Amino acid sequence: MLNRRLIRIRAMQALFAYKQAEGANFQLALDLIADHFSPDLNSMEYQDKEKLEGLKKLGQNLLQEAFSRREAEKFDAPAEVLRTVEQAKEFYLLKNKKDVQHYASRMLIEAERVYELYLQILLLFIDIADRSIQDGNGSDAKSKFSDNQIVKALRAEKVLETQAIRRSVSLSNEQVFVAKLYREAIRSNERFKEYVSKINHTLEEDFAILKYLLKNVILKHEIAWEFFEKQDLYWIDDIETLRAAVTHTFQSFVEEGKLKIALLDEEWEERKEFLQTLYQKSILETKDLEEILIPKLKNWEIERISGTDQILLKMAVVEMLNYPSIPVKVTINEIIEIAKEYSTPKSGQFVNGILDGVAKELKDSGKLRKSGRGMLDNK
Repeated sequence: MLNRRLIRIRAMQALFAYKQAEGANFQLALDLIADHFSPDLNSMEYQDKEKLEGLKKLGQNLLQEAFSRREAEKFDAPAEVLRTVEQAKEFYLLKNKKDVQHYASRMLIEAERVYELYLQILLLFIDIADRSIQDGNGSDAKSKFSDNQIVKALRAEKVLETQAIRRSVSLSNEQVFVAKLYREAIRSNERFKEYVSKINHTLEEDFAILKYLLKNVILKHEIAWEFFEKQDLYWIDDIETLRAAVTHTFQSFVEEGKLKIALLDEEWEERKEFLQTLYQKSILETKDLEEILIPKLKNWEIERISGTDQILLKMAVVEMLNYPSIPVKVTINEIIEIAKEYSTPKSGQFVNGILDGVAKELKDSGKLRKSGRGMLDNK
């Protein structure tokens, strides 16, 4: 259920968060230099504020040059300035190293949280059924929502029970939320009232009401939205993935008479490796990636490109170079779609033009090696 599109988006989000932290870390390093050369207000000795200000600016300029793509000018600087700059560099690099690890860990947790929300939504249908029993399904009810064939299958499904226990997913402590959602969003819903007003539902009718409640209540109503948004930082981005996964599970019962509960199994291990590679290499190999990209930017300096576009371009090159089985056009098209959704209005066209040129150059140089399915459309 955690498809490559979701993985690419998670990598982009983690890289964006890391870049923000990297910028903050650099500012802290600049502040470290500024603090070192600030006048000591508690000292009885004379403080040459003009000299201190000059040393501060010199040190900050040296730090900026140290991490610039431009070749640093060579000139003598006081030993105290050089020593302070080295301390600031060490501080900056150490903070970045910790943040790379922090956001890598958080990225995996947030990706797996989508699966936990999937399990939670399935359990929510069981709890809604329980709540409807307590309520009597409404005064005009002639049937019970708890008798919905798919809900009954969910209740009996051992795989769902096992996965929920394994990942500590439960709604037992969220009954206030369940009650409020049922009372304010479901019990008075006209489609729900129509469903329970009839007797002897077909399997297709059982499937239809669950799809309706999923799309129009559980993934849309403000009560549910507020509940899930607190658990998932990227809830709005994950809604479509969750809708498709839960619907597929219900549909499997309609088509095969058995629920197919999605699992985070070997496929997730492969997806996890894909996610980690996109993230790690986009950071650790950023200079090499920029050397590939910059010649294609023509009149654009890379600093003038939006942060999201920079991240997506680097991710695309990492994917092209490290995944022989993924066709180039698939990589480019996916990155274009993400750019259109998450970056500027013109980003899709801009990213497309850059990546087309990069792909051609990598192929001509022999660096782009595709095999199997990856050779499709790679012309």
